[in-house]
Amino acid sequence: MAEAILVNGISEILKKIGSLAGREVSLMWGVKGELKKLQKTADMIQKVLRDAERRQRDTDAVKLWLQRLKQAAYDAEVILNEVAYETLRKKIENRFKNKVRNRFKNKVRRFVSASNSLVFRLKMAHRVQGVNQVFDDIAREKKMLDLNEEHAGADKPILDRGTFSLMDETEVFGREDEKSAVIEMLLDDSSTAREDTISVIAIVGFGGLGKTTLAQLVYNDQEVGKCFTFKEWVCVANDDSSGKTLLGEVFRHICAGETRSLNKNEMGKNLEEKLKEEKLLLVFDDVWSCSQWDDVRVILKHGAHGSKVIVTTRKQEVANDMGAVHSLNLTDLSYDHCWALFKNRAFGRGGPDQTRNLESIGREIVKKCHGVPLAVKAMGSLMHSKVTFREWKDIETCEYLDVVGDNVVNVLRLSYNHLPSPVKQCFQYCAIFPKDAIIMKADLIQQWMAHGFIQCSNDLEMDKVGNDYLKTLCCNSFFQDMKLDKNHDIISCKMHDLVHDLAQLIMGKELLVLSHLTPTENVNLGETRHLTVSLHNEREFSFPEDLSKKLRTFISNRCVANDAWENLKFLRVLHLQDIKEVSSSICKLILLRYLSIRSYSLTSLPQSISQLYHLETLNIVNCWQLNELPDDMGKLTNLKHLYIAKSTKILKFGRLHSLRSISPVLFLGEEEDGRGIGELECLNNLCGHLRIHNMERVRDASHVRKAKLMEKKKVYQLEMVWNEGVESAAKGTKTDYSEVVEAVELPPNLIELSINGFPGVKLPLKEWLANGSSLRYLVEIKLQECKNLEEIPPIWHIQPSLETLEVSSMDKVKHLGGKCTSTSALAAPRLKHLTLRHMRVLEEWVENSTTTPNSFPFLEELIVEECSMLRIAPSDFPAVKEIKLNCVGKEGVSSLLSQLSSLVFLEKLRVKNCRELSLTLASSYPSLKEIYIYKIGGLDMMCSSANNDPRRHHLPSLTSLYVGGVPEFTVLPKGFLQSSSSENLQSVSIQDCDKFQGFVDVEGSELPLLFSSNLKRIKVVLCRNLESINVRGLTSLETLEINKCKGLESSIIGLQSLQALKNLTLHGVPIIMLSGEDAISDGCGWPHLEILKIRRSRNITLTASQLPSLRVMEIGWTGNVVIKPITNDDILPSLTDLTVSGLFPEGQGLLQSCSKSLKKLHIQYCSSLTSLELSSMVSLTELTIINCKGIKSFPFSLEDLLGIPSLRRLAIGGFSEELNHLPFLPIQDSNSPWCSSLEDLTIQGWAKITSLPDHLQHLTALRYLQIWQFDSLVALPEWLENLSSLRHLHILSCRGLMHLPSKQLLQRLTSLVLVQISSCPLLSDRLKPDGEERPKIPDDYRVSHDASTYCTISRMREGDEDDDMSESELKA
Repeated sequence: MAEAILVNGISEILKKIGSLAGREVSLMWGVKGELKKLQKTADMIQKVLRDAERRQRDTDAVKLWLQRLKQAAYDAEVILNEVAYETLRKKIENRFKNKVRNRFKNKVRRFVSASNSLVFRLKMAHRVQGVNQVFDDIAREKKMLDLNEEHAGADKPILDRGTFSLMDETEVFGREDEKSAVIEMLLDDSSTAREDTISVIAIVGFGGLGKTTLAQLVYNDQEVGKCFTFKEWVCVANDDSSGKTLLGEVFRHICAGETRSLNKNEMGKNLEEKLKEEKLLLVFDDVWSCSQWDDVRVILKHGAHGSKVIVTTRKQEVANDMGAVHSLNLTDLSYDHCWALFKNRAFGRGGPDQTRNLESIGREIVKKCHGVPLAVKAMGSLMHSKVTFREWKDIETCEYLDVVGDNVVNVLRLSYNHLPSPVKQCFQYCAIFPKDAIIMKADLIQQWMAHGFIQCSNDLEMDKVGNDYLKTLCCNSFFQDMKLDKNHDIISCKMHDLVHDLAQLIMGKELLVLSHLTPTENVNLGETRHLTVSLHNEREFSFPEDLSKKLRTFISNRCVANDAWENLKFLRVLHLQDIKEVSSSICKLILLRYLSIRSYSLTSLPQSISQLYHLETLNIVNCWQLNELPDDMGKLTNLKHLYIAKSTKILKFGRLHSLRSISPVLFLGEEEDGRGIGELECLNNLCGHLRIHNMERVRDASHVRKAKLMEKKKVYQLEMVWNEGVESAAKGTKTDYSEVVEAVELPPNLIELSINGFPGVKLPLKEWLANGSSLRYLVEIKLQECKNLEEIPPIWHIQPSLETLEVSSMDKVKHLGGKCTSTSALAAPRLKHLTLRHMRVLEEWVENSTTTPNSFPFLEELIVEECSMLRIAPSDFPAVKEIKLNCVGKEGVSSLLSQLSSLVFLEKLRVKNCRELSLTLASSYPSLKEIYIYKIGGLDMMCSSANNDPRRHHLPSLTSLYVGGVPEFTVLPKGFLQSSSSENLQSVSIQDCDKFQGFVDVEGSELPLLFSSNLKRIKVVLCRNLESINVRGLTSLETLEINKCKGLESSIIGLQSLQALKNLTLHGVPIIMLSGEDAISDGCGWPHLEILKIRRSRNITLTASQLPSLRVMEIGWTGNVVIKPITNDDILPSLTDLTVSGLFPEGQGLLQSCSKSLKKLHIQYCSSLTSLELSSMVSLTELTIINCKGIKSFPFSLEDLLGIPSLRRLAIGGFSEELNHLPFLPIQDSNSPWCSSLEDLTIQGWAKITSLPDHLQHLTALRYLQIWQFDSLVALPEWLENLSSLRHLHILSCRGLMHLPSKQLLQRLTSLVLVQISSCPLLSDRLKPDGEERPKIPDDYRVSHDASTYCTISRMREGDEDDDMSESELKA
């Protein structure tokens, strides 16, 4: 496959050759003719590449010709880039060279320079002639192979993508939720505009996710069929190679006619006649282009109102262009459903027996499919024909796309083939990133630019074009998990593992990843262009000679030998990690454009780095000990993006005229040191977000004016920060901060302005904003931590474009507002978001009601927090949708909410910590969706209208209600939960309301049958007077939590009838029963229950047949537990996660009820437990047995352990204190059970144990180790160095521990990134700066103390953010 798409890379290189050759002709006297000839030959060869692409599949000679052409193209590009570098070098050195007064020295300098230039030109001329000779040979071979232009772009292989509506639903697993969502969209006619009759629903996702299958499920649903009078399935598949059109395919399917003899008008008339007045359901499957959608839509409008079109596509832009009112982005299929699909295919009729070993391998194979149904089907069908264990094992260890078959590959390749040629190069380059890596947009685009993948004639537009390329890949579903900023621009994304495999397959031999797991024998390095090295030893990495001279990308965590740089001069991208120094020979990398270094140990960069004249990106933000950059950095005139740490000083950065971004922050220094704000003077290419910190160092207004901020026309966000604790009087001067800031002239196209920590008493906000036309794009202002500021003008009146204003932590501002001086009739015509936070002395917020009776006509969000002194505030917010009030004084909150009853657009109301407020919601609030009330004085939700109909609810749109910490709140009023008026209500939470009596009316009668039929969640916690609760009739309830309600004396009425229940948590409910023939015959039970958590109950009786979907169960401190089985073999077949805590002896039969599907078993505080049978738990991956004091020996047999080879996490210990050692599996060597699978281990000791079990050293796959409560342990063992994969070590409550292992041992643990030490007072004290253990800490680690007995030892390394150990797991 790699060869079949090889020409995309060749085509782009040839384009660059033509461009470079044309640009350098004027510089290369003596070889102008040769360069023009090269340009002409490259253009000619490029025209036949498509013909070569087609024919290489059948002719080896063509394939060899393409390989030779690609190598020649690379060589030509290198030569022309060397010419460009030499030209740039001369230009820069002439500009920066010192003036020499001695005339003789000047003559010598000119003579030497001319001689060197002549030698270089002669050398380049010879090399260009050599390349031309090669291209001449290639051109002659082209004629011999009969490659010509007529075939260019023709005869592309067509992949048959024909689909139809029929399907076998027995082979479909999962997608129930997605099916329900699409059906709900179909049956909702409110989304169809009155003036329109048809609406579009799009199903979007990359190839193989099951878009067509989902559409088939919906299309064939009986209820859907009843709602439409005309249905048709149209397989469009209108990619460029098919010749199909949307209109033509619709006509062919609906009218069953040929399209060739009819023109567009005739087809339209026939379709119109056929579809007139019909309520249509059309499925357009596999749509790639909507070029004729407007024509089709006009025809479909003749159908009846409520007609629908379902579109399946890989392109989000297709969904957008077709005007989809709903768009479902299909995600991966769950692991359980993938396993069911695989099992059905692999072990079905005629397949192998489902033995324990084959099932274990099969589950690993399913994991490699990463939730893609098409891949699961392909693998299941493949394994169906494999019978022996060896055959299955061979498949498991194969590279994934090598075995899934052409079907999956072709489906993914189809999306790739539709990309523009430059974007194809960009996509395949993404294989350089590790699987599941978070790919930062800026970093990716900068690497694309470094390789010349982005085609743009204007250098300043490169980032924009790169952003367009990325959007194209996202719209075509090549990326997922996009993280967006508030402007909906992409910040980062990830690649699906299957898509990553495709990129690697396309990259082919050009990409090589070397790690300690990579076999080095028989590795062909001849074609490698991109290399990633990740080794666990500390040796320098040495390059094979046949590799180094061709390499263009090098990513490594090892030091590179000094003599290697000479042969790496063709590198464009270099990423180094965990290095201690950078060789001065790095200047040999004359074509380097992207350099990233991540190292905590690096303290300096060589002066020679300033000779990397082509360098465009320098990222040293994670080099925290790098204090200063070399003096000559100003020579890097092509540098566009600079990422530096806070501690790194850069002198005279104003010489970097091409600079577009300084990230994350520009830290100012002294002006006379070349680090002042004046250095910004000539940096007019800066764009995007400019953050300037250390503004307190700016002491002269002239320096601010010198910066010429008003000329930074592409700076859209400006942040200025004055840091605390830095006194301007350090040099004996006193700074007038107001004068300095008044000299600031803001960039004209500013969108966002942030002022933080300004120490002066006045900001020139009025002056900045007085001329509205000069800042006509300014929509957001943030003022924070300006402690001395006494006044803030009413800028919402002055700046007409303002949409967002945030004012926080102003310790001296007592008054806000003022007279409106605007000539506009509306005081704040665009303000939508207003936040006042931590205004400790604010007393008055006054608006001039005479001049501006409606001060905030379009305000949508109002947030007022920590303003306890506020007495006066406006109340007229007619358009407000969300109000958040927290810790606001009684008078202030009363004033803000005085017109609450008139806020007809209010959707969210949150009031917290206003203890003197008594809130009444007595009027109609037609738009209110969410109410969150916490710790206020009182709440009355009674509708006070005299003619109030109890079944006419005054909160008809309410979806969520939370009431907490309101002591006088007793009941929800009559009618509040009535199904006739609360059809939108989905969630009710009542917490810490002592007098709450339940869901009753004011007379005290229960309303069990009047609940909202759509209510999905009820949570009642710490309501101590609640005596009973009736939930009968809640047919849609999915989550129920009753927790710590001490007054509850009986079971919950109607609990067994909750058919839709998915999540049930009961704490302190006395009796829980779900059993008996009557219950079963009545249809009671919880068929959809997935999560069940029960604590502090006296008796639990459950019937397993009524819990078919139960996945997670937690039982704690409960008496008798009885689960009646379905069969003798399997009690709870879907159970995967079981936690048992404090179980009494009569309830321990539960532990024998575990099914073979169980993956996680956690047992703790079961004092009577002495042993455990694990033989049926073949799928177990996590096991916890902690604080079970009755255990006196290893609690399970070796045979049981051999039956669960996939155990990844184990927590064990806290056994009988009679023991003086920790019973543990007798591991002999690294081949013992679990040594290759166990990644997470927690061991709990007790007072008698003085050492750790030695055989733990054989757990070489261990990544996380927690050592807990070994109070008699004095020193950690030296054998810890054998745990080569260890990343996190947590030592908890080892009060006698005093000694770490040696410094050499810690250095050898190359994977270790974090050591946490908690409640170990002796060791924590000895790790302080002057402590006895501190010298053992390696230089690249840092120690921090958060408390007297808590400290961390950490080393920052790339990839920490992608580690699969969550913060909650580390703190467990």
